[in-house]
Amino acid sequence: MIFTLTMNPCLDRYIYIDKLILDDTIRAKKVKDYPAGKGIDVSRVIKELDGISIAIAILGGEMGDRIERMLDKEGVIYSSIRVENETRMNIILESDKGQYRISMPGARITKKKLNVVFEMLDALVRPDDIVVISGSLPKGVKPEAYFEIIKLLKEKKSFVYFDSDGEKLKFGIKACPDVIKPNKYEFSRLIEKEINENDLNTLVREGRNVIKRYGLKEILLTLGSKGSLLITVEEAYYSLPVDVPVKSAVGAGDSFLAAYVLKRSENVSVRDAFKWANAAGNAAVMTPGTELCRKDDVLNLLGKIKIKKIS
Repeated sequence: MIFTLTMNPCLDRYIYIDKLILDDTIRAKKVKDYPAGKGIDVSRVIKELDGISIAIAILGGEMGDRIERMLDKEGVIYSSIRVENETRMNIILESDKGQYRISMPGARITKKKLNVVFEMLDALVRPDDIVVISGSLPKGVKPEAYFEIIKLLKEKKSFVYFDSDGEKLKFGIKACPDVIKPNKYEFSRLIEKEINENDLNTLVREGRNVIKRYGLKEILLTLGSKGSLLITVEEAYYSLPVDVPVKSAVGAGDSFLAAYVLKRSENVSVRDAFKWANAAGNAAVMTPGTELCRKDDVLNLLGKIKIKKIS
C-alpha cells in the first residue's frame, strides 16, 4: 500500500481578477478552491493515474471539512487526524500581471496530536509499504519531528520517499529515507553550495556524495525548465526538457513524484518510472491554478520524453 503524509495541509483559493488597483474595488471573475498540501497532491495524482493510496493529513475546522469533501468527490482515500484549530488557507490572486500568493499561517498543533501521527503510522504501515512524506510542518512541531517519523517507518521496514526543504530536509535525511526529491534550490541548500544546473556531471557527483553519506537509494532532482535527474550510486539518467504550453508550475513536482512512486510500486523499471514522472510533471504545468496533471496529457507526453543515461 502507498501512504502519503501531509503534516501541514491547506486549502488553495484561486481568485481570478483583471488587475490589482490600489484603493479601488476589485471584482473577482472566478474563484476556485483546491485541496492542497504536497502529500495530498501526491495522492490526488496517484488517483488520477488509476492508482490507490491513503492520504494521511492533519485537518481541522471548516477548511478541513471542505478538503475532506473535495477528496471524497475525487475518490481519494484519506485518514484524517482531526484538530480543533482551522486548517490554513492560501490565497492566490491570478491577474494579467501574474500571480500574487498570500500564504496564511497555520495553526499550532499540540504534542498530543503529534503523538497521534506516530500512533496512526505505527498502526497502519506494514513492512514493504510505501510512505511519501512531503511538505512543511505546522506550528509547534520542530524539524526534528521528520527524523523521528522516518526513523519509525524505517524500523517498520517500509520504503520512504521524502520531499521537504531547509532544516526539515537536513534533519529528516539523517534518518536515512530511501529516496529524496529536492528541486535545484532545495538541493543547493542541502549541500550548502550553488551548482550550475547545466553542469550535470557535478550534480551527479554531489548527489552520489549525499546518497553515500545518508544511505539513500536514489535522488530525484528536478531542474525546472532544464529537465530532471535520477541519481543512484551505480547509474544516472537525465530527462531532457519538453516544450509544452505553461499555465502554472504549481504542483509539477508533486505530480512528478506521484507518477514515479506509483510506477515503481507496480514494478516498472527505474528508467521507465522516471519517464512517467517527467510526463506527469510536464503535464502539470499545462493546467491552470493548482490543478495537477491530467491522465490524458500524461499519456500523450510519454512518447515525447527523452531519457539519456549519463553515467
